[in-house]
Amino acid sequence: MALLVTGVITGLGLFLAGVPGAAVPERTTTVSVSAGETLADLAERFAPGSDTGAVVAKIKELNSLENAVLVPGLPLTVPVAAEVAEGGR
Repeated sequence: MALLVTGVITGLGLFLAGVPGAAVPERTTTVSVSAGETLADLAERFAPGSDTGAVVAKIKELNSLENAVLVPGLPLTVPVAAEVAEGGR
C-alpha cells in the first residue's frame, strides 16, 4: 500500500512539474526601461500569466542581451500578451 501511495505522489509531482505557465506570446512591442526595472518586472507586466522565466529568456534573445543589467531609457523588444496589447479588453 505504501508503495502505491508513493507511486501516486511521485507521478502527480512529475505531472504537475511538467505543466508550464501559458506560452510566451508571439506578439512583441518595444518599451523603454524605467529606473529600477528588471527583466522579470517587464515579463510580468507585458506577459501576465506566462512563465516569467521563459519570457525573460525570450527578452534576452530578442535583444541579444548577455547580462540582465538594464539602463533607464534603454529600448527593449518584449513579448506582449494580446490582452495587454489591446488595452485589457
